[in-house]
Amino acid sequence: MNWMNLARAAKVIALVLFLTPWLVVSCQGSPMIEASGLDLITGDVQPSQDGMMAGFMEQAEAQAEATGKAPDGDAASPSGGILEDGRWWALAGAVLIALGLVLGFVLRPARAAAMGAVAAGVLALAALGGGMAWTDHAFDEEKRQALEAQPGGDTEMDQFGRNMAAGVAAAIQMEVKPGYWGTLAALGLSVLAAFMAMNGAGMPRITLGPGNN
Repeated sequence: MNWMNLARAAKVIALVLFLTPWLVVSCQGSPMIEASGLDLITGDVQPSQDGMMAGFMEQAEAQAEATGKAPDGDAASPSGGILEDGRWWALAGAVLIALGLVLGFVLRPARAAAMGAVAAGVLALAALGGGMAWTDHAFDEEKRQALEAQPGGDTEMDQFGRNMAAGVAAAIQMEVKPGYWGTLAALGLSVLAAFMAMNGAGMPRITLGPGNN
């Protein structure tokens, strides 16, 4: 095992973790929408099978079939559009990770391969980190705009509507799942390992002597 092999293995782990849950939108702790890294790339964001949205979506689809109209994805899936818009940064991260893996194999000499792997890894970290920050901001902005869209009258019904909207906005939360953080951790490890290889560092060796038995 050397540093470049460790960097390659970490990149493979990072790509595999795209299959794990990255984001969950929940209402008072009940999952509504969930997405893995791959779901973000494909735009195939689905209601959570463990929450109330699964049944709601089934009803919406049944009604759509009965009326002959396609269901409105944004209306049926709160904040689903924002998660689907995450496609650009999730795809960029995956492509850059894969590019770093390829460069680590094809570039010569070994130092050039390590430099390419470091550059691609850093860009992937920037894409994934910045993209998640953008998604989190867009999620909060959508809730703020929904509140501002409420009627501004002083009647009891207007006040009731604003209170209801505020309660719903507070209850709906987006949580970043361990799969995303694991992807960043594996990617960070790959960058560190490639950086060590670029500088010609050797892997630490553990020697067991008589006093270590």
